[in-house]
Amino acid sequence: MDPSTSQPIFAGEFRHALDAKNRVTIPARWRGGEVDEFFAVPNPENGCLMVMPTAVAHEVAARAKSDPRFSAQDVQRFIRQFYSKAQHVTTDKQGRIILPEEHCRQLGLKGEVILVGSHSRFEVWGPEAWQKITEEDAPTFHHMLGVLGI
Repeated sequence: MDPSTSQPIFAGEFRHALDAKNRVTIPARWRGGEVDEFFAVPNPENGCLMVMPTAVAHEVAARAKSDPRFSAQDVQRFIRQFYSKAQHVTTDKQGRIILPEEHCRQLGLKGEVILVGSHSRFEVWGPEAWQKITEEDAPTFHHMLGVLGI
């Protein structure tokens, strides 16, 4: 957990199998307690399911509302669409969440999935889609490593 925010930092890449009920185990270091709550939101453009803690989901609306680039009408439209697509998921005692059936179908998530840390949230990818985006992102990643001096 990040001590300054008490929110976990999601880092790493984990391969897991979805069971027949679309349950997937969340890595222990990504869990905060006995039961954790998340919002699952599909990102069809990238082909992944974004999974974020409740606090991060609340921040989405706050960030949209405070951004001067957006009109009040655009913000309301965005919030309506974002939260209508979001599904509340909680971990069970074994640290698993059930991925919503409609999201799995929409994104082609079945069998093996890859959980990818993305700082304040994590993403669930199918192996082929993850391989493709990893290859596409590589030049930008390496360029930014150099520019940032890492």
